[in-house]
Amino acid sequence: MSEGLEFRIEWLDAPSVSTPELANTWARYEIWVAGSCVTQVEAADGTFRRSVYGSLYPLAEWVASNWWVLNNHIRPSAVDSHHWTWPNVRAYPWLSDHNVRGAGDGMPWPDLTIVGEGAVTRLVWAQDSSRSLGPIRFASTGTALIRSSEVAEGLTALVDHVLERLAENGFRKTRLSEEWSALADTSQDELEFCQTVAQMGMDPYSLSDEMADRVLRISSTLPQELMKDFFDSVDAGSLTEAAEWIDRATIAAERASRKAEQDISVLRKAAAYARDDDSLPALERPWRIGYAMARRVREELQIDVSDRFDTSPWVGISEVKAASGGLQGVATVANDRCGLVLGGSYAGTQAKRFKRAQTIGRAISQPNSPSFLISSARSKDERVARAFAAELLAPADGIRQFLGNPTGDLDTAFERAAKRFDVSPLLVRHQYDNQLARAFG
Repeated sequence: MSEGLEFRIEWLDAPSVSTPELANTWARYEIWVAGSCVTQVEAADGTFRRSVYGSLYPLAEWVASNWWVLNNHIRPSAVDSHHWTWPNVRAYPWLSDHNVRGAGDGMPWPDLTIVGEGAVTRLVWAQDSSRSLGPIRFASTGTALIRSSEVAEGLTALVDHVLERLAENGFRKTRLSEEWSALADTSQDELEFCQTVAQMGMDPYSLSDEMADRVLRISSTLPQELMKDFFDSVDAGSLTEAAEWIDRATIAAERASRKAEQDISVLRKAAAYARDDDSLPALERPWRIGYAMARRVREELQIDVSDRFDTSPWVGISEVKAASGGLQGVATVANDRCGLVLGGSYAGTQAKRFKRAQTIGRAISQPNSPSFLISSARSKDERVARAFAAELLAPADGIRQFLGNPTGDLDTAFERAAKRFDVSPLLVRHQYDNQLARAFG
């Protein structure tokens, strides 16, 4: 049983279908994710089966058309995955590029969303609440975190199978074959450009000349260590303004680092073992590393799990009075001291505390990075930093002690715990859901 993404295909004849590409790729197929069947359907008579009938050509073409976005657009990871369902496509237009129902063409596709998070990809699928697709209803619900390389292999295998089927039946030149060949022939410079544009959720092949020139110009001037974070976070319509903000904010952050009362060298040493622990499961490693780093830091500083952690001595803060173009913040580390400049929407006390903790997490997990951006996307570095920040500010063991054996309204208990640690109730809930829910049963 595959633990990745797998398409099981049985080709069928479709004499009543007039479009050659559709007729020659008609199949009974199943989609499996990490050993779970995504294509389980309930038929009109109430019986269940694991396969769907239809042409796989539209799905293969959708994969080829959205290849760069599927592999490089991590921004949707900042949206709660409960919203990654096709009925939300108007609120989240990016779903048409990440959810297989975007393949359309009148075929019944499962409500399956694919979002990369760097080295891993999250796949979420949902059952249909009605029979909007006609006589069948997709009945499977689930989520899985899979290595991105395995997802790419599964998608590639689908396209290759479709192209092989078409070639066997005499259709070697199609729009799909041309798109797929163009992807294979991409030069290194083109590859980097396409990846950069796709980070913003845009199709590199339909970009205007003006936007392409802007991306190339900014890419050539940004510090290399900020490049990926920048294009993962920036508002596409504010590239120039954001690049100008970065220039000013980086200088301001370096000045702010001089205000930090404490240097982070002791924190780096405390967290080194947890940071380099290769024994952790690969797919869980970023979160587990972040949690472990925070626990080691608290232990080193002898701060009890029930006590608040004051982040202010460790990170100096400054500001830049200009629009940040969607960037949450930029941090620098100079002489083992951290400086941070936040975008205008993160001025609240609790937001500053979390962003300071996030900055510490990034700084001690990447000892050789002189500057970096703060983001809500789930790249590996940000997952480590956000897990570190959550555990540093509101330790799971401290929340467990505070909650005791909660009965009744959990929301009220979360609010009391949040006041205790001076964090948002949402952070406490996340800590509870991610680390404590099973223990409380």
